[in-house]
Amino acid sequence: MKTDGKVYDALSKLVTYPRPGFGEAAEEWIAVVANASEVAKEALQPFTEFLKGKSDEEMEELFARTFDNSASAALETGWHVFGEAYERGGFLVKMRELLRENEITEGSELPDHLCHVMAVLARCDDVIASELSQNVAIPAVKKICVSLAANDNPYEPVLDAVLAVLNMHVQETNGNPQS
Repeated sequence: MKTDGKVYDALSKLVTYPRPGFGEAAEEWIAVVANASEVAKEALQPFTEFLKGKSDEEMEELFARTFDNSASAALETGWHVFGEAYERGGFLVKMRELLRENEITEGSELPDHLCHVMAVLARCDDVIASELSQNVAIPAVKKICVSLAANDNPYEPVLDAVLAVLNMHVQETNGNPQS
């Protein structure tokens, strides 16, 4: 059984720069993720509580301060895995191809941004999803989680949920379904 693409789409939106109405929409995205994974549901609980009463402006500021102003928490997965090495350029090209093949609009973020990786995982075949999850997404998200944990950041539960879903998918793909 493949993890439902709606779960990856919901996570993709949770790691995208917040737009007006983010708080209300986030509740729906969190519900989608929570229905797919008990571990992710538990991980997201602190973020759900944090969102209560937060304005769009507060969420925009937090997102920028968390991910755009910190190299260790940047959401560019290829940077965490390859650094500035030549291989990152190849990965960016591959991600751009996957975005195009899966009819995903790149937007203003680089192709290796976690929101794009999650959107690709929602649409690609199991072989590509497994390789992308194991070789790039999981190692990158683990590094980001370490950075966020060190700063007690409210976005840490979101990345913990991403990691839970990625691990669940890898287990499903390897024939060890989660319940």
